[in-house]
Amino acid sequence: MRTIAVLWASITMASALHAQVPTTPSDSAARAKAKADSIAADSIALIRELEQMQRGNAADTTRGTQVAGPSNPRLIPDISAIGDLVADLSPDGSTQESGNRFDIREVEVAIGAAVDPYFRADFILGLSDLEGIAIEEAYLTALSLPAALQARIGRFHMPFGKQNTTHRAELQTVEYPHVIQRFFSPEGLKGSGFWVSKIFAPFGFYQELQATAVNRLGDAPDDSVTLAEPLNKRLSGLGYSARLRNYWDLSEAANLELSFSAMTGKVEQPLGIELSFGSVTANAVPARQSDLGIDFTYRWKPLERALYKSFILQGEVIHQLNADAVAPLAPLICAPAPTCPLPDFGRSLTGGYVFARYQLTRRSFFGTRFDFVQNPAASEGSTKAGSTYLQFFPSEFSKFVVSYELLKPGTGLKSVNRILLQTTFAVGPHRPHPF
Repeated sequence: MRTIAVLWASITMASALHAQVPTTPSDSAARAKAKADSIAADSIALIRELEQMQRGNAADTTRGTQVAGPSNPRLIPDISAIGDLVADLSPDGSTQESGNRFDIREVEVAIGAAVDPYFRADFILGLSDLEGIAIEEAYLTALSLPAALQARIGRFHMPFGKQNTTHRAELQTVEYPHVIQRFFSPEGLKGSGFWVSKIFAPFGFYQELQATAVNRLGDAPDDSVTLAEPLNKRLSGLGYSARLRNYWDLSEAANLELSFSAMTGKVEQPLGIELSFGSVTANAVPARQSDLGIDFTYRWKPLERALYKSFILQGEVIHQLNADAVAPLAPLICAPAPTCPLPDFGRSLTGGYVFARYQLTRRSFFGTRFDFVQNPAASEGSTKAGSTYLQFFPSEFSKFVVSYELLKPGTGLKSVNRILLQTTFAVGPHRPHPF
């Protein structure tokens, strides 16, 4: 009964805290109230379930029978899975990371549930032949913070730009734009740490500020890259990001989002040789890397034909600043030679994309995308790509995509024709896509 009393006190306290939260825009407040009411209902159901189990335990003491497990569906976490299959029919061989023509690129398993009236937990595991089992995301979300704040702690997709927060299997295209693949990774940019966000409307339109502090930017390199000390030994070595989203309703059928992103942190820059730093040796040094981004999304969906017609126009530009931490060590690297070639670091790079999608019928869409991104070496020019694709959705739980891309590496190599087929399918509760 002590457990029941504690839970009942928690529900009462949650209700009081929820009542003290400052008002927010009407739609956000409605969603927050609905979520709080749902979680409170789950907690009340949990109390009743515990009462029933305690009564059952008392009866079992005399009858010697076993008590059945919880039967209330509210106590069962939401479990879903998404399969992402890709076929590469490119005429000059597979262009996939695995090298396979037919590939199960990834299977994502998601588990999510309310922990109590204050928190929600979400876990997303990625299964693939290349990486085995990996933690894509795992975070705890606080639901009842003051001042209408929302916070997460754990591992998540970094809120930088528009597409990075969307999982690869749920993209409008088969792959992330080339600028995201080049600057971050083929699977986007993730981080482990703390996330806080707030929605407000001081100027008559909705805005959202998102900020994060993470252990590092991106995944750590393999064990062959060594540093004299960890990147995160000092707080300045952590990764920090901020994004400001601005949203306007242009009409009943159209809206516009314009966002600005910034991110900074330290990454490893290889030296090419091993150097001694005091009592330790290292073949890389920490160097600051910063990214600035701007993105826009225009959406059109007429109310009278919302199921059959829609249009999205989206664009994003990212500018990456790479500090050169190798050049100051040139006397040590090149000695005793007066000059020697050094790795080409410290170059600022720019990349971006423009993407459009038009709805043809209730279940089919046609889209196109243009990409450009500067290559790390100035002599290699820029990579450019143009792609078109056709999507078909039998339902909201399955998708088929046919895509053609003409890729020009810009490094003196010939152009590559890519033909990709993608199939994704989901089972279980369909998790919402980032807006």
